[in-house]
Amino acid sequence: MVIAGSLVTLVSWFGTWAVSYTFNFLMSWSSTGTFFVDAAFSAQTVLFVAKTVPKTKGKALEEIQASINTKGRIKL
Repeated sequence: MVIAGSLVTLVSWFGTWAVSYTFNFLMSWSSTGTFFVDAAFSAQTVLFVAKTVPKTKGKALEEIQASINTKGRIKL
C-alpha cells in the first residue's frame, strides 16, 4: 500500500509541475486556448473516472471491502 501511495503522490506532483511549467507559455499563446486545453483535460478526467471507478452507491462498507479484497480486483 505504501508503494501505491508513493506512486499517486509522484503522479500528482508531476501533473502539478507540468501545469505550472506550461501555464505562462500557454497564456502568452492564447488565454482562450489555455482555457480550452484545461477544459479538454478536465473532460478527459471526468470520462476516465466515470468509466473506471466502480459504483458503490447502496452497498455496505463490508461489501465494498470484500470486493476489493477478492483477488485484489474490484468486482461490483
